Amino acid sequence: MNRLSFYLRPVAILVFLLLYSLGGGAQVDSSSVDSIPVQPTFSGNTAQYRISEDSLTAPVDYQARDSMEVDLVQQRIHLYGAGQVNYQSISLQADHIVLDYGTNLVTAEAWPDSSGTLVGDPKFSDGGQEFVATNIMYNFKSKKGIVTETVTTQDDVYVRGGKSKFVSGAVQTNDSTRSDVIYTEGAIFTSCSAEHPHFGVRTQKAKVIPNKLAIIGPSNLEIMGVPTPFWLPFGFFPLKSGRSTGLLFPSDYQYSNQWGFGFQGIGWFFPLGEHVNLQVTSDIYLNGTFTINTASSYRKRYKYSGNFDFSYRRLVETSGIPDGYQEFSNQGFSFGWRHRQDPRAHPTFTFGGSINFQTNQTNQRYLNSYEAASTNVIRSAMNITKTFPNLKSTLTAGVSHSQNNQTGAFNVNFPDARFQTQTIYPLRNLPGSQRAWYKKLSLRYVSELRSEFAGTDTTTLEQAIDQAQYGFNHRVTSALSLNVLRYFNVSPNVSYAETYYGKTLEYYLDRSTLKTEDIIDENGNPAVDTTNFATIKSRLNPGLAGFRNFNAGVSVSTQLFGTIQMGGRGLFGLKGLRHVMKPSVSIGYSPSYQDSRDFISGDVPYFIRENIVDPDRGDPNRFVSPFAGQIFGAPSSSDMSFRASYSISNLFEAKVWNRKDSTDNIVKLFQNIGVTGSYDLAADTLNWSPVRISGSTRFFKGLTQVNLRATVDPYVSVYDERTRRVNRVDRTTLSERGVPFQLTNFSGTISTNLTVAKIRELFQGQEEEYVEDIAEERRQLREEENTLFEETDILSLFEKFSIRHTYNYSLDREVALNAEEGARDTLRFNTRANSIELRGALQLTENWSVNIGQIGYDFTSKRITYPYLSFARDLHCWEMRFSWAPQRNTYQFSIAVKPGTFDFLEVPVNQNRYDGRNLFGS
Repeated sequence: MNRLSFYLRPVAILVFLLLYSLGGGAQVDSSSVDSIPVQPTFSGNTAQYRISEDSLTAPVDYQARDSMEVDLVQQRIHLYGAGQVNYQSISLQADHIVLDYGTNLVTAEAWPDSSGTLVGDPKFSDGGQEFVATNIMYNFKSKKGIVTETVTTQDDVYVRGGKSKFVSGAVQTNDSTRSDVIYTEGAIFTSCSAEHPHFGVRTQKAKVIPNKLAIIGPSNLEIMGVPTPFWLPFGFFPLKSGRSTGLLFPSDYQYSNQWGFGFQGIGWFFPLGEHVNLQVTSDIYLNGTFTINTASSYRKRYKYSGNFDFSYRRLVETSGIPDGYQEFSNQGFSFGWRHRQDPRAHPTFTFGGSINFQTNQTNQRYLNSYEAASTNVIRSAMNITKTFPNLKSTLTAGVSHSQNNQTGAFNVNFPDARFQTQTIYPLRNLPGSQRAWYKKLSLRYVSELRSEFAGTDTTTLEQAIDQAQYGFNHRVTSALSLNVLRYFNVSPNVSYAETYYGKTLEYYLDRSTLKTEDIIDENGNPAVDTTNFATIKSRLNPGLAGFRNFNAGVSVSTQLFGTIQMGGRGLFGLKGLRHVMKPSVSIGYSPSYQDSRDFISGDVPYFIRENIVDPDRGDPNRFVSPFAGQIFGAPSSSDMSFRASYSISNLFEAKVWNRKDSTDNIVKLFQNIGVTGSYDLAADTLNWSPVRISGSTRFFKGLTQVNLRATVDPYVSVYDERTRRVNRVDRTTLSERGVPFQLTNFSGTISTNLTVAKIRELFQGQEEEYVEDIAEERRQLREEENTLFEETDILSLFEKFSIRHTYNYSLDREVALNAEEGARDTLRFNTRANSIELRGALQLTENWSVNIGQIGYDFTSKRITYPYLSFARDLHCWEMRFSWAPQRNTYQFSIAVKPGTFDFLEVPVNQNRYDGRNLFGS
């Protein structure tokens, strides 16, 4: 490689090139050196010599990979093979470059390789602006050039020109930067990367400022090289990289029978500063239907990120009536905010969450995706968390919200604050052994402040404030963990809590529901028959009141192990069984609060007997509380409780010999079978509580999950005609019916999740994996979902499919309404849920894909559960899509340019929900 830097002064260059060509870098002997004439000596200073007006102001560097040829007669230098010429910020690369140092002209073109194929198209770059052409001629002095078949790329826009004139630095961009300009004829603007674009906007005249703007004259849309009737008198294409303010072309043009002609997605993009973007779009139809959508995203590196979105929709539909047409208007808005703080932003302070809100089911009415149509409840939670390391405590404050899209009911908790300490061991620093029992004493304090506003989407602000609830609760707990006789864990505990409310319930008898009618009794005398009774109702009254809770107890727990070993390979491969039982017994004490009163004012009782409010039908053994139904609940209405509780959890495992690799596998037969109940030592009657039994297991290597729950009662339940309630009575089932327990309820859930990966594990004998890191497992699942599986067998096509089946049932005891006539209780079997659903994506070929967002069948309601199907065909720079939601009778078909600068080029055919509903006359 040879390199030359020169300031084109003709005479000096010729002398230097002559000497260089004679020397050539080869070794010469002393005689040849002596024969070289001595050059004259110059004296004076450089100020006495004039620089040629034709010389350049900076050196020109050039190099070549294969060879370099110097033509002294024509004053040209030829560079072959990966040639490169650099002048100031200008760089030119090509496989053949001719540098004419007499005229300051450089020419670049492709050059045939050993097979005769032209390679190394010229590439010109100037200060980050670059383009490719088949031929380039450029003058370093005038900074102008002629290019043939130039290709300029800016983001996703390709500008392919015919013959063009190029002027370097012709436009002043700012105080310190100038931009190049290309004047071209026969150019086409496209986002297709093919050498012969599948579509584009063809123009005869264009002015292109790379990285800035392209201005075009009269032009028309060209598809597959064929001109179309769509003409533009003039236009411009922003070519600036990065964020810039600009028009957003409509994403869809359509016609609706209900809404008329319209277009979707027209708007404007605003970059607000360095870290914030704002996009405002609208859907507009001729009949008055319109939507306004705003979306803003923000991000600050290593600090936070998030986005806002707001939509207002006014949907107008018409309905035929005998006298003409009647117009209906549905309107509503939706709002969303999601904020995430970077974990590295602050070690002790975090802020984040999401807020979602909508009115009048605006998303369900307008959007047709399965996620939007099937969302019945939307929730919000935005929290601030501050950790105090020195205090070993955490403060969390925020707002939470839930909204039912079907009923319109909502709940808002604000302010919602919680302060809690970590588990504190106050005696740990005392002298003595670290194993001393008193050093295991722990304390923990928790306080909560909460306000709750409830209502519907039609509730006014005044009504919501009137029905608002306010409460404060704080509690302290203390516990001690002791190891007794090596195998028993003994844990005494005590807790104390106080709860304050800003409002309490006042109970009254509503006689507006009381209805009577005159009848004649069996003796012929007039009488009054009550058909509907007065009911007990309540209302919230302002006034500070509170109650206290105290609990103390001690628990004892241990573990028992039982094993059965079988020699050799066992019985049919079963080598052993293992049973792990974890029994626990606890005794708890809480005082009676039936006669207690509010400790602040002393005027509000904890409980009121029903017969005081309703003397005629009230049950003296039942209570209502002024604190019932509020944020932190009410105190226990039972008498003094001295209760012994028990729980037994069981784990069953089997050791199975694996004949494939002659190893032993551990199989979990039942992961957990639990039995819980209690015995009240202080109660006069009904000492035993119902016994609750639960268990779960998995089959077929985790394909099927089974959960079972049952409740049995040692006491009889009867129907009370006066109170019209089913009550437990102090008569045991053993004495009444000869059995120790009666079944009150039995329920179960069987869920199966079938995927190709799990089928492979089942039939290939892979061991079942137990997930320990949930976050890592979810990350791996996301990576697998985004992976295009290589087709190795027929199952590989369905790698992204899943089939879920859920079956939920219950067996409930229905108590006989009249036991005296010998009626017996009945057990009724109920199917709560029985549904199957299919989801997944099918990559048929490299370009064909099918997506099933959701399709299923509910066997209980005997209907299909919102099917949503779509498919897509990749057409290189175009994309064909079809989606169909048959339950709403909506579909959408389009052939459109892929997302980017030209994605407004689209041929849509669709039917919205309102048109589809109108076809059925509903």
